[in-house]
Amino acid sequence: MSNTARKGSIALLMAMKGLKQRSSARQQIRTMYYLTKRLPSLVNYQLPRALSLLSPAAQEDDLDVKESGDFSKFRLSEETIERLRENKINYLFPIQSETFDYIYDGQDIIGQARTGTGKTLSFALPLVEKLKLGNLSNKPRRPPKVLVLAPTRELAKQVGDQFDLLKSGLSVHCVYGGVAYGPQAQAIRNGLDVIVGTPGRILDLMVNGTLDLTQLKHVVIDEVDRMLDMGFAQSVEDIIEESYRNGSKENKPQTLLFSATLPPWVLRTAKKYMSEDRKIVDLIGDQELKASETIEHLAIKCPYEARASTISDIVQVYCGAHSRTLIFTETKNDANNLALNSILKQDVQVLHGDIPQEQREITLKSFRDGKVRCLVATDVAARGLDIPEVDLVVQSEPPKDLDTYIHRSGRTGRAGRSGISIVFYKPNQEAQLRAVGKRAGISFKYIPPPQPADIVRASASDARRFVEAVSPEVLDMFREAAQALVDKMGAVDAVAASLAHISGTKEIKSRSLLTGREGFTTYMMSASYEIRGPGYMWRVLENNIPDVKEEIEQMKMCSDRKSVVLDVPSHHEKAFEDCWTEGKAGRNITVERISELPELYERPRFGQMGASQHFGERYSQGRDVYQRYGPGQFASKGYGGKESFRRDFRPNRFPEGKNRDHVMNQHRKNISQKFDDWLD
Repeated sequence: MSNTARKGSIALLMAMKGLKQRSSARQQIRTMYYLTKRLPSLVNYQLPRALSLLSPAAQEDDLDVKESGDFSKFRLSEETIERLRENKINYLFPIQSETFDYIYDGQDIIGQARTGTGKTLSFALPLVEKLKLGNLSNKPRRPPKVLVLAPTRELAKQVGDQFDLLKSGLSVHCVYGGVAYGPQAQAIRNGLDVIVGTPGRILDLMVNGTLDLTQLKHVVIDEVDRMLDMGFAQSVEDIIEESYRNGSKENKPQTLLFSATLPPWVLRTAKKYMSEDRKIVDLIGDQELKASETIEHLAIKCPYEARASTISDIVQVYCGAHSRTLIFTETKNDANNLALNSILKQDVQVLHGDIPQEQREITLKSFRDGKVRCLVATDVAARGLDIPEVDLVVQSEPPKDLDTYIHRSGRTGRAGRSGISIVFYKPNQEAQLRAVGKRAGISFKYIPPPQPADIVRASASDARRFVEAVSPEVLDMFREAAQALVDKMGAVDAVAASLAHISGTKEIKSRSLLTGREGFTTYMMSASYEIRGPGYMWRVLENNIPDVKEEIEQMKMCSDRKSVVLDVPSHHEKAFEDCWTEGKAGRNITVERISELPELYERPRFGQMGASQHFGERYSQGRDVYQRYGPGQFASKGYGGKESFRRDFRPNRFPEGKNRDHVMNQHRKNISQKFDDWLD
C-alpha cells in the first residue's frame, strides 16, 4: 500500500467518527474499509469513492434526503411510524417520499426508480394508511380492496411481508402457484382486504369464481417489465379488464405501475386503463446508469473449466464466511452443478424453478437469517427480492440484455449499503460484456482472479473471527491440548497451523492472472526498447528455453509496447527464472513475476463488435499466429503464409463454375475454424 493511500485511510477513519452512527455514508464507508482490509489491492480504487462520500456535497445530499423524507411531512399514524423505526427505517427514501401524496390522494402513478431504492414500500405504506381510515370489517367473503400483482412467487411473498411489517390490522393473503389451492381459497372465503399474487394463480382463482375483483379500489403491478419477460402481458390485461368491468374510466380502481425499467407496453397500458391526469415519477430520467450507484462493477475473464474454483476464491476474498453472496447462473443445470461442486468451500443452497415451493421458502429464510451464507440461483431470484445484507453478487456469465444485468446486480447495494457485482466472462464473451457496459453507462473494472496471498489473507481473517467467537467455557476444555501443541511447535506456529486448518487451507496453488487457471504463474517479460508484437518474445523463448515455450499457452502485449505478460506452468517456474538470472537470454530482456496485471494493449478492431469476429480482428490475431508458428500453417487454398497477412491481400476464392455466395460462406467457415483451432 502506498504512503498516500495509508494517509488517506487514516484521514478516512478519523472523518468517519464525525458521521452519525446510522448514516448511509457511514455504512458505505464501513463496507469499503472492510473490503480494503481484506484485499489491500483495492485501496487505490476504493479510497477516492470513500473520500467523496465525506465531501460537503455528499453529506449535504444525504441531509437533503433525510429532510425530504422526514416522517412528520407525511400523513402517517404514530403506530406506523413506530413500526417503521422498529425495523430501522428512520425516513422515507426518495421514491417513497415522491409518490406518497399522489398515492394517498388516489391518483394513478407510473413509478420508475433504480433497483434497491424501496419501490415496494412506496405503495404499501400509503395504501395501508388510507385503508386504515375506512371502517375495517371482519365480514366473511368480503372481496379485496387492493390487488398487487408480482411476477414471481418470491417477490409476491416479499410484498405480502411488507404489508405484514406495518401490522395494520388488515387481512392480507399471498397466492401463487406451486402450493395447494385449498388454503388460498379458504382465506379468500374468510374475507380479505389485500391480496397479493402472481398473474397465473390470480387468473385461475378468477376463472373458478373463487376470487371477486369487481370491488377493487387499488390495483398495483410491481416489476412490470419482468411481467413482459415472463409472458404475463395478456394475463395482466385480462385481470385489469375484470377489475374495471363494473366501472367507467372515471370510476375505476386506482392503478399503480412500478418498475426499474419502463418498456413501451407500460405506456400503452397506461393510456388504455389509467386516467389522463396520471403522474409519472421518474427518478432515473435520461441518465444512462440505471443500476444502483452504490454498487462496484467488476469483471473477470475466466474459462469455463476454471470457473467453479475461481468463484470459490472470489467469494472467500470479497465476501468471506461472515457475509452473504448471491451467485447467478444461466440454467437450472448450471445452478445444480455449481452448488454440488466440492470445490466451493462455503455452505451453499440452490434456488430455481424446479425446487418445490416449500423448500424455496425454507432456503430463502435460511439465507435471510444468515444460516446459509451463499445462494446459487437462476433469474427466479433476480427481480425484487429485498435482502439488504447481500454484499456480493456473482454472475457466472454476462447477461444477454441490460435489464437482466440491472436486476441481478441490484440484489446488492440496497437501502444505501455498498455492494460488489462481479461478472465472469469467457474470451469470446468480451464483446457481449462491453455492449452491456456501454448501454448501461457502467465502467467495468477488469480484475485478475484472486492470488494465493489474497486468499490466505482473507481465510486467516475469517478463521480469526471464528476463534474469537469461541466461549471461555469451551476454551478451558482445550487448554491441555493447546499447551502440548505449543510445546511441540511453538506458540506462533501452533496458532498459524490452527488458523490454516480452520480456514481449510491445506496447500497454496498458483493461479494465472490472465485466465484464472490453476497451475500457472503469470510473468512479465520486458525489453529495453519498443517491440512490434508478441512474436518477438515467442522467438526469444524459442531460442533460449524451447521446452518451456511449448507449454506456454497465453501471451499478451502490454500497453507500453515494450513488455508482454505470459502464463508459465508452475512446474517450469525454476527453469524459466534461472534462464534470466543466469544471464542466458542476454541483457536486453528482464523477467518479473507479477501479482497484478498491467494495462494490456488492445489492437484496433475494424468494424462493429458483435457475436462473430470481424476480418480486421482476425487479421490482427493472425499476425501473432504467423509470428509464433511461421508460414505454411494456412498456406493452402490461396490463404496463408506471409503474403496472406498483407492488408491488400485478395485470395482467389471464387473458382469458375461455383456459386459465389456458397463458396464464400463455406470458405469463411473453414478459415474461422482453422484460426479458432490455432488461437485456442
